[in-house]
Amino acid sequence: MSAAGIGYSAAAVLAALFATASIAKLRDLPATLQQFTALGLPRPGVFTRLVPLAELALVVLLLIVPAVGAIFALVTLAFFTTFLVGRIRAGVTAPCACFGATVSTPLSRVDIVRNLLLAGLAGLALMASRPIAPGAADLLAMAVLLLVGTGLLALLRRR
Repeated sequence: MSAAGIGYSAAAVLAALFATASIAKLRDLPATLQQFTALGLPRPGVFTRLVPLAELALVVLLLIVPAVGAIFALVTLAFFTTFLVGRIRAGVTAPCACFGATVSTPLSRVDIVRNLLLAGLAGLALMASRPIAPGAADLLAMAVLLLVGTGLLALLRRR
């Protein structure tokens, strides 16, 4: 097991998640616009196009220069999370739109926890300065982390 292997595994997982989020938004721009409007985003039309493109840029950075991508992912997640905290405090219950129209659950603290877990992945991705083939132990460690994280989110969603 190596720090770089775990870091690149984390970068790849994070890249896959950002790609999924971006594609989901791009597949249904009208629904993304509707959800961004419901969240109270200023200039939702601009963000409807900007956010998915920024997420795709993050995917590329995470896969090619993982540590740099991780820094940008941390900044992006900090922005997203701060916005979501503000929306929750304002009583907004519209769906998060984080993964496009595929998510219809009301905005909640679970979305904040999810973003914190993603920031943890970005923190791990800082350990990879370049693409590297992760070893079996690296992949196993990442699988365990993902199972724990998804289990925690599933448990929180049930409440």
